[in-house]
Amino acid sequence: MSYNDWLSFFLYVGALGLISYLALKLSELREEITQKEDIQRYLLSSLSAGLLFLDPNLKVLSWNPRAREILGKIARGQSLKEILGQDISTEVSRGETNLGKRILGYSIFPLRREKEILGWGFLFQDITELKKKERRLREAEKLASLGTMAAGLIHEIKNPLASISGGVQFLKENLGSSGELGQVLEVISRETERLNRLVTNFLFFARPERGEKERFNLKDLLREILDTNQPLFSQVKMKARVPSVEIEANKEQWRQILENLLINAVEASREVQRSEVEIEVELLDRDYLIKVRDYGSGIKEDIRSRIFEPFFTTKPTGTGLGLAVVYRIVENLKGEVKLFSKEGEGTLFEIKLPR
Repeated sequence: MSYNDWLSFFLYVGALGLISYLALKLSELREEITQKEDIQRYLLSSLSAGLLFLDPNLKVLSWNPRAREILGKIARGQSLKEILGQDISTEVSRGETNLGKRILGYSIFPLRREKEILGWGFLFQDITELKKKERRLREAEKLASLGTMAAGLIHEIKNPLASISGGVQFLKENLGSSGELGQVLEVISRETERLNRLVTNFLFFARPERGEKERFNLKDLLREILDTNQPLFSQVKMKARVPSVEIEANKEQWRQILENLLINAVEASREVQRSEVEIEVELLDRDYLIKVRDYGSGIKEDIRSRIFEPFFTTKPTGTGLGLAVVYRIVENLKGEVKLFSKEGEGTLFEIKLPR
């Protein structure tokens, strides 16, 4: 073979080797790109927050799976304003916005190539529960301060109340309870008891954790409550299924729960044809289940979410503290309150307290 033939041969072999090398490197490059794309895709899929990629006009280009879970239907070309129902300023990097009943916390940032803005990233998360927890924490802090103040104030109120109540009882025993004087003494006695219940409820609302555990009989406690409020409870037919068992708990907390639920049920029942109240206590494996039912006019749907608010009441003489006290005590004991009501058919309260 001539020199030129050998040269052509080696050039051909060299070219094949170079092509093979380049093909190998191209394959490795493709694999690396694929791996990077996979990592990016997995990263976006794993984000617990939603992420939208927007063009310079804030219209959707793409999104991660979490974004669709939070927002629902998303379409390419849809504007951010259409999705959120309001404009989002790109001059403010982070903020909050309401989406129906939910609250979104968000961050918006530019996607740049050198100084040119190619689009925007919109990172967001549903922070509704976080906001609720923050609100509950603020309320708890306020109530803690209120409880400290209330304890001292109510102590000062209860002392004169006890003196007034004792004085009325003394006058009844020595001057009799007939005639106009008897009526006046009865009014003073009734209103004193109502005021005493009000300040007691207020104290339990402000400081539901007060008191120590003790052993007591459930049926005996119910009998005490019925006897103490006999004039009120005699206005309805009472059906009780409460076991005669000893339990270890805070007796005053139980008294407040049962008494306030029963008073609420009686007041709801006495102005309807079926003036009947039922109370039942069951001992479950891990909980006590308390059920109090009335057959009154029921609770209107538009106010059901408010009945546990302090000082909210629909009754002319109500204080709006009874059910609020029940809710506060049960919440403090890590229990659960359920309400079932239908207009015209009555209301059922179910309370679960851990054993």
